[in-house]
Amino acid sequence: MDAVVQFKNFAKSFDEKVVHEDVSFEVRRGECLGLLGGSGSGKSVILRTLVGLEKPDSGSVLVEDQDISNFSETELLEIRKKIAYVFQNGALFDSMTVFDNLAYALREHTKLSEAEIRDRVLRGLDDFGLKGNEDLYPASLSGGMQKRVGVARSIILQPKVVLYDEPTAGLDPYNTRRICEMVLRLKERGATAIFVTHDMPAAFSVCDRIAILKEGRIHTIGTREEIENFDPWVSRFIQGEEL
Repeated sequence: MDAVVQFKNFAKSFDEKVVHEDVSFEVRRGECLGLLGGSGSGKSVILRTLVGLEKPDSGSVLVEDQDISNFSETELLEIRKKIAYVFQNGALFDSMTVFDNLAYALREHTKLSEAEIRDRVLRGLDDFGLKGNEDLYPASLSGGMQKRVGVARSIILQPKVVLYDEPTAGLDPYNTRRICEMVLRLKERGATAIFVTHDMPAAFSVCDRIAILKEGRIHTIGTREEIENFDPWVSRFIQGEEL
């Protein structure tokens, strides 16, 4: 299975704080890779680097065999069309309706007619159990629904890679399950994904493999069975014990 995303000897510091010292891993086409680690381990930094919001201090970051480490803003525009970023808080435009939130990227980045845009938006909302909410504003939605709209908006351009940044954080069990169902549905359609989370049950339910960050490196990576008994530290981490 070929790699869609690759980090090779990736290092990143902010002033004197070393976040990543030597991170190497790959995400295979069509898989969902869980990216876990303690607070401050730099999980979101990896996602932000993939869309060009951060630059490596050293090492390389490849998307479909293109090293994007030193891409210009113009070059990054094409990469960003391939990658959807699902922000932790949904990151919806408060002044736009749900419909216009989803339509925005289609209007900006495609030549679809308004009729075609309407059809795709309504189909996207229906796919994720959001039909009937298109005329509401984000402030009228629950936190769980805002996150679901955020996922639907992120994938409206049919990206090849989806980056999930703590998508279940703060959600009740019902909305957590709905988010996980959305992730699995996108996976069935062939999307490649990185799933950043502290939610171990959610990670186990949607991820093919899990990578755990520790002290600036990938401490272990593998299937649930491969990592559960990797070492005592990983076992305690999985069980949610204070480390």
